[in-house]
Amino acid sequence: MVLLAFLVVFAVAASYELGYMSVQWDEMPHLFGATLLSRGQTWDYMTTYGYYPPLFDLAATGFFALLGVNEVAGRLVAVTFSVLAIWLLFEFTKRSYGQKHALVASVLLGTMPGFFWLSRVTMLETLLIFFFTLVMFAFYTWLNKEGSNRALIFSGVALGLGVLAKYQIVVAALAMLLSILFLARKHLKSNIGKLIIIGIITVLIVSPWFLAIYHYNGMTKFETLQYVMSEGGQDRPAYSNRFQPIPIYYLVEMTWPFKDIAVHPIALPIFILGLCGLGLFAYRRSRQDIFFLTWFLVIYVFFSFIPNRQWRYITPLFPIMAISAASFIMLLYGKVQRWRPQQMGLKAERLKKLAAVSFIALIAGTVAYSGYASYQMTVRDQIHIPIKEATSYLVGNLTGDQSAVLVCAYNLLSQDMFRFYLPSNMSSEQIWQYPTLAVDAFTPNFNITEFVELCRERNVKYIILYDYGVNAEFFNTTLNYTQVRRMIAETGLFGDPKDQPFWGDYNGWMGYRIFLVRFLG
Repeated sequence: MVLLAFLVVFAVAASYELGYMSVQWDEMPHLFGATLLSRGQTWDYMTTYGYYPPLFDLAATGFFALLGVNEVAGRLVAVTFSVLAIWLLFEFTKRSYGQKHALVASVLLGTMPGFFWLSRVTMLETLLIFFFTLVMFAFYTWLNKEGSNRALIFSGVALGLGVLAKYQIVVAALAMLLSILFLARKHLKSNIGKLIIIGIITVLIVSPWFLAIYHYNGMTKFETLQYVMSEGGQDRPAYSNRFQPIPIYYLVEMTWPFKDIAVHPIALPIFILGLCGLGLFAYRRSRQDIFFLTWFLVIYVFFSFIPNRQWRYITPLFPIMAISAASFIMLLYGKVQRWRPQQMGLKAERLKKLAAVSFIALIAGTVAYSGYASYQMTVRDQIHIPIKEATSYLVGNLTGDQSAVLVCAYNLLSQDMFRFYLPSNMSSEQIWQYPTLAVDAFTPNFNITEFVELCRERNVKYIILYDYGVNAEFFNTTLNYTQVRRMIAETGLFGDPKDQPFWGDYNGWMGYRIFLVRFLG
């Protein structure tokens, strides 16, 4: 009942004002991709987003069919799988360490800021967490019942579906192999053979998707597919090497990935408890301890040496940190319970109760702090950028041969966000952006001559400007939005006083207004 109550509270909190929260850049392949699928535009979907694993988009399409095409419906997929992930972690931990451990681990996972934030966005990580945990749960069940063909087959099915949720889940195969080496060496040859069976089942489930990619795109999309599998290419080395040396990168990234933004994917007290719990696993070395420690080390080492690094890539570690932190908490609580003060009688009993109450209050405060960090991480995106309103105006004022260009897209404003609101009878190519990549994550090259020529070639009627920040510099450069707007104004080719609509409110240095400016060239 306590778990059910927590899941209800979590789901309500995660669903609160989902439609108001600003859309993230990485949400759009799945929001717009599911929109294409819901319209039956399979060809457009496969040729545009066919390099992403399809499971999230298919789930979002189902939610769109039930609730209509909107951000809330798409984000409810993440809410659903987050709730399922917490429940699954509870079941896994209960079988490994007991019900009390399981309840504490579930609460710790649900209040982790990064996990809570991901539960509110249309991104793949919630499915990754759920399916990775499911794969390892099924495999651990088989390890403890090696004669259970049902658990073996289910492990393969879960891994196959997991690959269709996010390709990087294949690293679970390495965790499985090492778990066999550490925990099932007596029948090593036969167990390795059974691991091959899991691989065969996975290939059978995944193969139709890759054949579909080849059918629609030939070999052209497989290069992009490789880019996605490796979590990006070599175009973001500055972002991925912010913390050195590499072995400690994620120790910083999991707790404070940005020096100038209050983001804590895992609150520091929980992270410290989790590391202490991992040390406890290494000390005790029980069967389940070794299994979970192997899980942690495989994920940490594997993703540390992938060229591009970001805290979202290692979210399969979040359940492990929750379990290890819960184990260490329960160890400490057991020591408090077994403590025998030197004093005798009633005074000793009171002292022991005081110690127990103080310990519980301290842990409750730690969880509350983590919950507050979740609020902080989420509320910074609780802003409204009037993309829908601006798109509605464009729909009514662009002819079929005209287009609009977004100037200097960034994480909260991209061409796909406008395309998401376009009706099906308008081409998505009528909204585009310059430069092509986000200026807050990639070093931009803004060439005003090239920009003007592209506006002429693509018959631009409006350019889309917004309040990026007066002196906010773009990624890895001294160029800022004020300089870009000055370059545009100096051409004398933009601006009609009779047709300059704008939407939104100004809020400090970072406004949320969108301006449409006529191109006169």
